[in-house]
Amino acid sequence: MRIGLLISEFNDKDEFDLCAGADIAAGDLGVELVIFPGKYIITDKTLDTDFPYKYQHQAVYDYCIDAGFDGLIIDIQKIGKNAPILKREQFLNQFGKKPLLTVTETEGFEHIRCEENISYFERGFLAIEQIIKLISGNDVKAHRTELPKFTEDDYRDAFKRLTGITGIIINDECIDDYEVGTKKVIAEGLNNYEAYILEEPKECSLKKGWKIPKHCKILFSIHDGKADKTVNNLDREVCNIFSETNIKGTKIIRNFFNKTMQLGFIITDFNKDFRTGFFDDMLVNLVSAGNRIYYLNNYLKNIEEELSECQEELAREGSVLDHIGENDYLTDLPNRRGFFAKAYDYLKDNFKEGTYAVVSYIDMDSLKNINAIHGHDEGDHAVKRVANILQEVFGKESICGRIRGDEFAVIQVTEEEDKAEVLRIEMARQNNKLFLENTKYLNHLIYSICEFGYDESLSLREMLKETDDNLKNMRRMEMTGK
Repeated sequence: MRIGLLISEFNDKDEFDLCAGADIAAGDLGVELVIFPGKYIITDKTLDTDFPYKYQHQAVYDYCIDAGFDGLIIDIQKIGKNAPILKREQFLNQFGKKPLLTVTETEGFEHIRCEENISYFERGFLAIEQIIKLISGNDVKAHRTELPKFTEDDYRDAFKRLTGITGIIINDECIDDYEVGTKKVIAEGLNNYEAYILEEPKECSLKKGWKIPKHCKILFSIHDGKADKTVNNLDREVCNIFSETNIKGTKIIRNFFNKTMQLGFIITDFNKDFRTGFFDDMLVNLVSAGNRIYYLNNYLKNIEEELSECQEELAREGSVLDHIGENDYLTDLPNRRGFFAKAYDYLKDNFKEGTYAVVSYIDMDSLKNINAIHGHDEGDHAVKRVANILQEVFGKESICGRIRGDEFAVIQVTEEEDKAEVLRIEMARQNNKLFLENTKYLNHLIYSICEFGYDESLSLREMLKETDDNLKNMRRMEMTGK
């Protein structure tokens, strides 16, 4: 038999005492008890915008509607202490015809039959006994015990446990490595704990309400001080979570959220730590903070990936930087736009009868790996080094530009025939020098240097295309070894 106990919060001593009595009775009578601390019914719609988080706690109550409970015990007086009677009735009616027992007398609903001044601890016993009778018609009696004592040492232990868990979650020590994370959490004394995340964040507002997604994913699972590796990231149906949880005995479910977005929920065992009052809220706040960190880290990771893709795109196409000035921001050489503008003018003024145009393409074949392994700062350093080499090889009389992130172009007009061969030899020497001077990574250049005799009909576009085709052939030979 599964019974839900809906309360306000453990900060209210009466509520903890009620749960403590119900926990002992449920254990004695073989009942599975699930406690739902959902705070208070919110009725003021201004809170929806001013303090949206206050409404979010209520969402936890909805998890018991379709989750196969045989009956519910509801402390409507505490939950609805600030709500009018009609709102209380509306809250109770949402659970349909499910057997329901209120903790205090409520008109129109079954309630615990007891003396008026009886303690909340005793009410917990009576609640379990009477909900069983309401469900099955059987009179049962649980064995009475005293409310367990709670000492200063217990208080300090609970606080110490929260402090340890805070360090683990805030420092993001349980997200990336599941095994390491669970071991650290267990070491802090959290022995029964499951964390679930909804299939997608779901908005929950006072004006629109919310609808629980059908599926969730279990992210964290610890039972009796042991991590369950088999369930990490396992998909679950939300309506079956209480049937499939491995946490035995009385359980607590709390939802966690970010502003108006419901993110997921946790299930823990009911233990004396909750007697402190603050333990429950602090644990949920920590889980919420951890998930915000998780989402922010994923967001930053996605942004970094997008930036990297943009950098690669710009490196390939130069489509944006081509229209921002004429100089490359890193090397101070002409960028794509600047190179072509200068190259056309340079050829127009210098490429004449009896001269030769030497057109070169130089590809930093290893730049992508340098960026990926050693970072963009090291990649920038490699680019600058190559720019200096090209200026040294081709001289001031040439036009040298960085036309893509990993590609340079050079054009030189000379009266010296076969100047291309001289430049190829020098580039080979410099490429070998570049290879030897860095032990951290390989800064390797693939280059194509083509020479063109003057022809009035020969255009810069045709010379560049032939040089580029030659570079592609050289890349292919590098890859195939042929």
